[in-house]
Amino acid sequence: MSLIKVLPEYLEKFSLTLHPEIRYVSSSLTGPTALTTGSMPLSIRPSRCFKNLIDPAQTGQNSYDPESPGVVGFNEGDFSILEDLKSANVTVKAANASGDTTDVNATISKYMELVNSSSEISRNSKRFEIVRFDPPFTFNINTSVKNCVRNVLMPFYSSRYDSCQFSYTNYNTLNFFSGSGLPGSSAIIYNNFKFPNKPRPYSPTGSFSFDFYINPRYSNVAGEEFKAGTILHLSSTYAISLVSGSQLDENGLVSGYRIMLQLSHSADIEPSSVDLSIPNNQRPYPRDLIFVSGDNTLRKNTWHHTTIRWGGPMINDRTGSILIDRGKDNFSIPSASILPPKHIQASALVMGNYFSGWADEAGFFNETAGVTEGVYPYETGLTEPNEDQYAFDHPLQAEIHDIKLYNKFIWENVIHENEKYGQSSLKNIMFYVPPFFTRTSPSRENLITPFQTETKESTQPFNPVFSFGVGGYIINLPNFVREFKQGYYPRLFHLTASTIDTTVIDITANGYIYASGSTKKRNLTVLPNDNGRFYPDFDLLKTNLPPSDLSAFESVNGGIDLSIININDMVPASSAYSGLPTVSTRDLEMINESLGLPDDTSPDSIAAQVAGVTPENMILAGQGQGPILTIYQRTRDPSSNEITIFDISNLFYGNTILPKSFHLTDPSITGSSGRIKMTLRDNSRGSLYRADCELPHATWSNVGTILYNEGVSVIKSPHIAYFGVDKFEATFKGEQNIHMLTVNLPAGVGEFNSSSNPQYKVLSASNNANDLNSRFVYISGLNLHDDNLNIIMRANLAQPVLKREEDEVLLRFKMDF
Repeated sequence: MSLIKVLPEYLEKFSLTLHPEIRYVSSSLTGPTALTTGSMPLSIRPSRCFKNLIDPAQTGQNSYDPESPGVVGFNEGDFSILEDLKSANVTVKAANASGDTTDVNATISKYMELVNSSSEISRNSKRFEIVRFDPPFTFNINTSVKNCVRNVLMPFYSSRYDSCQFSYTNYNTLNFFSGSGLPGSSAIIYNNFKFPNKPRPYSPTGSFSFDFYINPRYSNVAGEEFKAGTILHLSSTYAISLVSGSQLDENGLVSGYRIMLQLSHSADIEPSSVDLSIPNNQRPYPRDLIFVSGDNTLRKNTWHHTTIRWGGPMINDRTGSILIDRGKDNFSIPSASILPPKHIQASALVMGNYFSGWADEAGFFNETAGVTEGVYPYETGLTEPNEDQYAFDHPLQAEIHDIKLYNKFIWENVIHENEKYGQSSLKNIMFYVPPFFTRTSPSRENLITPFQTETKESTQPFNPVFSFGVGGYIINLPNFVREFKQGYYPRLFHLTASTIDTTVIDITANGYIYASGSTKKRNLTVLPNDNGRFYPDFDLLKTNLPPSDLSAFESVNGGIDLSIININDMVPASSAYSGLPTVSTRDLEMINESLGLPDDTSPDSIAAQVAGVTPENMILAGQGQGPILTIYQRTRDPSSNEITIFDISNLFYGNTILPKSFHLTDPSITGSSGRIKMTLRDNSRGSLYRADCELPHATWSNVGTILYNEGVSVIKSPHIAYFGVDKFEATFKGEQNIHMLTVNLPAGVGEFNSSSNPQYKVLSASNNANDLNSRFVYISGLNLHDDNLNIIMRANLAQPVLKREEDEVLLRFKMDF
């Protein structure tokens, strides 16, 4: 054995930064359809030789001895192994005592079979998964995780990440789609009454221009034709529809589209009945004012800026044009106006569907609808139209936003501005739905339980009483569809919820919501916008809303940020009841005890009446007892519960998740009947944005936050509150540092010439007669010592190295850590 001092120049240090790529697919399904791939084992290379056995001499808890006190049972397989081993020992000992030989082959073979079939140690079977959870109804560890993220981690990282706070970006899209179990007759209807001294607000008297963004997200269902879907319709005045083009995808489904414009009397012809093969201006009356853009001018899943304009008799000699992404298709109208005759009222502007029939549309704005649904403005003395007198059967299959109607012909410079930015001024605009969230909304019936409503305004993106009271989820859609020019709020036709008027047992609030196609579609009518070609002008909120409404846009860092929607304080602190933190059965017992009442936890007990309706027990709702924000009483957390948290173990990614590598996909958003697939990505600055459309994406629009170093992502937008609840896919790259140390040890001439092995003998290095040097050693291993000669690293050579006295050898060994 020889000692050599390791000098600094003998050491080589090198580091590598690796980016392991992870793909994880999870499903909440059970049974043969369950699917979870990409989970991470605790042991990288688990050995099947390690079995989960207990010492046979152990007594007490989990003992194999049936006579041992405190026994709760044992594993029969392990017990059989021990019994066979005991039998083999007895047999061998008896044979030794008698001096006989005994064949124990069968016993030992059976013993080894049982060993091989026994369970492995828990460490080998332990696997880590990406944990997804929603905030719970009671205070538990997940409540603490949410509070830690909101109150500790987000403030800590707020200076480094975008929108690292409990808010999301006020950049939305109106989503129109149909699916199994969803109403195809839903529509958003705006009042177009002619009030005294006020003309019909959405009926242009001369020149006009429509301007909007549209994304045809949805193809036709296999085996069915793509039916024309209407964007805007005002009876006998105008109808704008999305119709199919000739282009098909690899599955034979429509992937190219066109825009169809119907004006004046031609607007009363159902869009699906129009022959699209006839060229513009060649259709006979009454279809003479139907115009279609060029074939496949719109592509599936792509945002297109669309402008339709007509200048009347004074501009371009009554010609107009349909412009899609600056491509132009011209048309001409031999008239001075598109207004219908005076006896036709055209009382309703319909968005997202086409009104057909002979009923008076004014009836949609009757007083009952005004009180219960918040229609504004509404008229007294009107009655709801009979359902057999009208139909909405041309539902739009697309997403739209920034929908405008001008009372003039707009020129190219305005079109180019509209393509990039939103409106800050409403001059010359007749109709404008951005759609922005506004804290103002009309008074209407709001759900507080599936059995009860409360008439009041809504001031939050979703219903906080329903959420914090009984754990239900419903979007306050009126707060997103305000028409800014007139300040009107629409009739949300077949997009509302009705209370349960019968006795129901074992119902949950969300079970009630997702049993109705109307409420499912309502919750998905507003979605995060991913159009990266456009940036809205949020100053419109400042100029069109009262100052008191701006509190919804308060930043946690102070001040007003009109681009965000604050979800940090959804309920007032005054809602908390002192001394009533929960209202579970155990809590009712405690209330009874504190009040000196009998131990009665039935719904009719006094304590139950104090506690009110809970998410677990809504029977009291049928007796007029409302919620007291039960979930808030339990958790004392006023921030939004309509969020989703994904917790990723660092076994997946190492030191940190690599920025701009995180993709999170829900292949079927809850309630969409499989029609909506959504993908979220990170923008390398801790912000999650929607990324479904063809590029470019709105990377600045925040729907969630990812904390790269912590492995935590939070989806904050309530419009996708149950993201990934059934299934999700996550792909990302980690960052792992590998450090390598190479030690170069020179064994020079005259060094390493002796051995401490007691069996060492001096032999000739070879059988050659001319090899006169007979002294040599084999170097078989190396130890690296610290200053106190403690071994801190050891290397064994795969094959010993022969070294003579005159040889000079350099030994190198490497350590990765």
